[in-house]
Amino acid sequence: MNLRHNSWTIVGVYVFFIAGGIWNSLGYFQNFMTYTTPAVLVITAIVSYSLTYRISWKSGLAALAIFVVTWGVEALGVATGFPFGEYVYTDTLGLQVLGVSLVIPFAWIAVISGSDAVTGHFFSRVSVLLVGLFATIFDFFLEFAADALDYWHWEGGFPPTSNYMSWFVISVAAAALLRDTTKRRSHLRLPAHLYMAQLWYFALTVVGLKSRIFLP
Repeated sequence: MNLRHNSWTIVGVYVFFIAGGIWNSLGYFQNFMTYTTPAVLVITAIVSYSLTYRISWKSGLAALAIFVVTWGVEALGVATGFPFGEYVYTDTLGLQVLGVSLVIPFAWIAVISGSDAVTGHFFSRVSVLLVGLFATIFDFFLEFAADALDYWHWEGGFPPTSNYMSWFVISVAAAALLRDTTKRRSHLRLPAHLYMAQLWYFALTVVGLKSRIFLP
């Protein structure tokens, strides 16, 4: 059975990420969650990208370009505060180069491809602006969850407007690159719901850890 059309696969994706959000909120399995998060991010990026775009040498080069550029922009951001604002990564996400965890570019790929899948599946559009919008919406929840999970922290405690503006611009540019180099798949149901499931994960994590309503 084709996994892209299997409703039970989608249910399983939601169960996996919603369970993770609930575990975060309740403070369960924290060591396990911390240990496995980098691997989950990498796997999610690869799955989301391969389900959203047809795999070819051009799509591979596009993914590599997004990886390198987003890592470079993140390294610039950590060193100078431009373009996102002042922030610093912890060692929670593992190996770092120039102060940037190496799984972060994978997170960018997962969010951009997932946002493209949402744009195509739910709205039947190819608009790069919608991709940028959905990527920025995702980042809104991601930022607060990342702070609560000790992934990275912002000076002053909150991400500035420049962070969201930069996310939008970079995501639009990445989507434009993908339009020129890759062919988006026609069936985007699974990667679109993968995006939504991750959104639930971060939203539940933010609500649970910031409000502490589930903790004793």
